[in-house]
Amino acid sequence: MTRSAWPTLTRLMRCALVLSAIGASNVWAAWVRLGDVYGNADVYYDNQIDNTGKNSVIRTFMALPVRSQAPIFDPKLPLKVRLVIYRSELSSYEFDCKNQTVQLAYRVFYEDVDGKIPLITHKAKDEAITQSNSSFAMQFAKKSVYPNNYQAVKLMGLACK
Repeated sequence: MTRSAWPTLTRLMRCALVLSAIGASNVWAAWVRLGDVYGNADVYYDNQIDNTGKNSVIRTFMALPVRSQAPIFDPKLPLKVRLVIYRSELSSYEFDCKNQTVQLAYRVFYEDVDGKIPLITHKAKDEAITQSNSSFAMQFAKKSVYPNNYQAVKLMGLACK
């Protein structure tokens, strides 16, 4: 599909294209719309939930309507971080149903809205994440699921059935 045809597609058609691209990369994935992020981007979750002992793992995917920026840690730079532009992201959340906590295990940032060209993967155990106190790194900290966090509450409900 040419870039000039992209703006003429309806939002529903774009979502269908994104979901078909995601499905092509993981044949068993059945992506379901979870909701949106303040009306800006639709969030989907993979209904193939992994139950690994006391934790349940759910993956989410979000294609952004506009470009956003993700950090890449580089110790050679004076600020140790540079930003790259991304268009979509895949996140994996681990839920501890007994303690009602959630932790972002990893997040993959993609150059394209289809999630086919990965830019960088950040994991909760990465040294740059564990040794940082930035707001980005704090996303990876284990935390309680509070009722005012709609997305986390809904995902926990799915993970802890």
